Amino acid sequence: MTWGTWSYGDVAVRSETLKGARWIAFPTYVVLDEPDLLVTYLAPGSTLAFPDWPYDRWEHPWLAAGHRTWSGHGKLMLHRRGDAYSVDVFWRGEDREFSGWYLNLQDPIRRDPTGFDTLDHELDYWLPAVGGWQVKDAELFEQRVAEDRYTAAEAERVRRVGREVEEMLEAGTAWWDPAWATWSPPEHWTALTLPDA
Repeated sequence: MTWGTWSYGDVAVRSETLKGARWIAFPTYVVLDEPDLLVTYLAPGSTLAFPDWPYDRWEHPWLAAGHRTWSGHGKLMLHRRGDAYSVDVFWRGEDREFSGWYLNLQDPIRRDPTGFDTLDHELDYWLPAVGGWQVKDAELFEQRVAEDRYTAAEAERVRRVGREVEEMLEAGTAWWDPAWATWSPPEHWTALTLPDA
């Protein structure tokens, strides 16, 4: 699937595949699709679907927590071609105040006709609106490695991406446009269900 082919408002399904099996999928709105950047929006109330899982372990944490729809203000997700992380934008409160940037380490997205596939890697970085940054879930990531969710080579790739992200943050060379913090969805972009649901 070629980058830059979706239009504003199209629906693209984000899915995640672990050990060859899909374990979550949810629909998003396309905000921007350019040759090197895909921006999508997960609207509040949108369906979080969990396909039948063929393994006895690695239950999706959102499923374990009972989450079947997305809550809050929704989130914007910036995916740059080839990057092993997305930049997610969060807001809070009744006034929809910008909360911060969340760098979600994941497989580089693989596009297909209905959306794109990736895999969340647990290890993340939080950049609050007030400044600074912090690592999130480093211990949880290592726990997942111990559970054989990742091979040794996969785990080292994730750690390397983490180091590269930290270097970028320390250098102050973030690539995304800070104007995304003020973005808001059109009123008619309400909760989505999966196209085949």
